[in-house]
Amino acid sequence: MNKFFIIYNESKKGGETLAGKIKARIEERGGVVAEEKPAEDTECILVLGGDGTFLRAAKDYAAYDLPLMGINIGTLGFLTQASGEDALNAVDRLMEDEYYLSKRTEIECYYDGLEKSTALNDVVISRGGYSHLVGIMIYINDNLFTAYEGDGLIISTATGSTGYNLSAGGPIMAPGVNALLITPICPHALGVRSFVISGDDKVRIKIRGNRHRVSEPAYVTVDGADYTTLSPDEEIHIAKASSKCKMIMLKSTSFVETLNNKFH
Repeated sequence: MNKFFIIYNESKKGGETLAGKIKARIEERGGVVAEEKPAEDTECILVLGGDGTFLRAAKDYAAYDLPLMGINIGTLGFLTQASGEDALNAVDRLMEDEYYLSKRTEIECYYDGLEKSTALNDVVISRGGYSHLVGIMIYINDNLFTAYEGDGLIISTATGSTGYNLSAGGPIMAPGVNALLITPICPHALGVRSFVISGDDKVRIKIRGNRHRVSEPAYVTVDGADYTTLSPDEEIHIAKASSKCKMIMLKSTSFVETLNNKFH
């Protein structure tokens, strides 16, 4: 692999400088770095930043269907494969074909009358900052599974299981598991807990009024973006997407090692 396109988070200190060093290293080794946008023969997109930068890149450049490798200049960087300090070594290994592709499940969601949106990590439904609890009804394959009131709901892929899902008390899943996680956010009910469903199941969420008969809207974000509002009685449909995100993994890393390194 020797043809690349580089993205960096301009808000991160040192991002532009590191991008320049990586470009110089690639060209020293006879490689090519595309300018402005990926070229037709680009083989990989290098993403310099944290997890948020990686998620935005996966969405913004999905049409190119290119593999991405993340280099962390953010905080946790769970989706990245190398730190900024080790970036040049990681690029060397990439150009020596010491990597493999991990094809990650994505989920898509749509609302009545609106276009579909795709997420690598999660779809989050939440109440407004000063609103009452939001009423949520969860259907799986058109069968009512549960209904509760709370702060919201997370529908996560295995990749996204180490994100908001984990913070909300959901389990961690290995990236290759064909499953989706449904994790309530602060449910006001004893029997409502995070649960795992097949990756082939289809989920439908309906917003309802709460026990005080207050009809509060809910707010939907897809991978931390694509913000929209759902009014009571409106529904959102979520299912595994036909597309998959191609993530480049360096051969010396494993999911278990990453867990140990990130969470100490």
